[in-house]
Amino acid sequence: MRIVSNKILVMTGFLVLFSMAACKKWVDNTPQPLQVDESKVFSTEQGFRETLNGVYLQMGAETLYGKEMTMGVLSLAGRNFDVVNANTATKLHYQAATYNFTALEMTTYTAKLWNKMYATIANLNNLLDNIERRKALFTGQNYNTFKGEVLALRAYLHFDLLRMFSPIEAGAIGIPYVTAVNPGQVQSGTVGNTLDKCIADLTAAEALLSATDLTNIRMTKWGVKGLLARLYLYRSDKVKAAENALAVINSNNFALTVSSNADLFFAKESLFKLQIFANNYFAYFRSIFGAPSLIGLAATSQVAIYGTANTDYRKSFIDVNTGNALGTPILPKKFNATAANSFPMLRLSEQYYILAECANDVATGLNYLNQVRAARNLSAPLTTVNVPDAAALTTEITNEYRKEFIGEGQMFFYYKRKNTAFTALPFALPIAANPSYTFVRPE
Repeated sequence: MRIVSNKILVMTGFLVLFSMAACKKWVDNTPQPLQVDESKVFSTEQGFRETLNGVYLQMGAETLYGKEMTMGVLSLAGRNFDVVNANTATKLHYQAATYNFTALEMTTYTAKLWNKMYATIANLNNLLDNIERRKALFTGQNYNTFKGEVLALRAYLHFDLLRMFSPIEAGAIGIPYVTAVNPGQVQSGTVGNTLDKCIADLTAAEALLSATDLTNIRMTKWGVKGLLARLYLYRSDKVKAAENALAVINSNNFALTVSSNADLFFAKESLFKLQIFANNYFAYFRSIFGAPSLIGLAATSQVAIYGTANTDYRKSFIDVNTGNALGTPILPKKFNATAANSFPMLRLSEQYYILAECANDVATGLNYLNQVRAARNLSAPLTTVNVPDAAALTTEITNEYRKEFIGEGQMFFYYKRKNTAFTALPFALPIAANPSYTFVRPE
């Protein structure tokens, strides 16, 4: 059984504020951290918003979604790249690419990841506690908005922790689901129990959030619906997965972008995207794809994924100002030419892929795939002539995931959910002797 061990650090805006007042322990065996003066920070609605903005910034840290849980470790473990040289890549990235999860570099990283994720969850729980105690401060629907948003983020973070650190089987050991500011000893339940708690938080969030809030730079009702679709598919409940994915699409609040290859994150399709501090964002992707690491995807591998035709917008992998000029596949264009410094966390295209996987027949599944493909400038639709059965449909779904989510960290979770054999993973990097889709937990 795993006992959570961490600190609370409440972030307000861009700053971490410390005060000798209101100190709180996270759990029994952790030194007591310093805490903000809550009577000041949580005295206005604006204080709550700034603190919650700080949590989003926390999520954009290098260890978390700003780098390693997206374009870094998780993309390498998801076999997104084939140019990963042991002599130039960092040891952490090479071990991730070769599934050597017991290596010191990986266990050091995953311990830091575990701690930072739970520190962020601690801040969310602290927000929830203060939202309840200061309910009278909020005007209009703001109490519901804040509470729903925080509950949704708490579920999002726990779900990703579960996907990284636990097997997929419902009866296996899950993770601690922490819901209190001072939780004491929090023991891991089963995977099924952890998923139930995620669903409970998301269901409560959905009831609180407004269907008319269409922003995508924070969690809204539509982000919640998209996350529920992802979560239900993870637990093999295709009926509820399809129900939630279809609700997002049928809302007509979001549409697949039919434009060009200028924005390969297709930012307008995001149900939820995370804004990363710009200077950090550019430094993060350059540290992976630039010198000396030079991680990338060779031209032959690009053809293997996207085919020989050049019409697919997503095939514009190489940034012409770096990769082509140097003759080396260095920088994916989606990072260098995309909109500002935001990173997609939940995308509309995934909802179509979920519906394709949940479809009762091949033709229906292909219809959902073809809608995304058409928006990506692939005019020739897939048909039951070249995709005749469920196995062939699964192959096409996998191909679309690989094209759409390259460099975003999602393929690791896809391969894990599908229990993909390591011999079936793309590219020829060496695999560790006893590979696993589950990270090693900190002791």
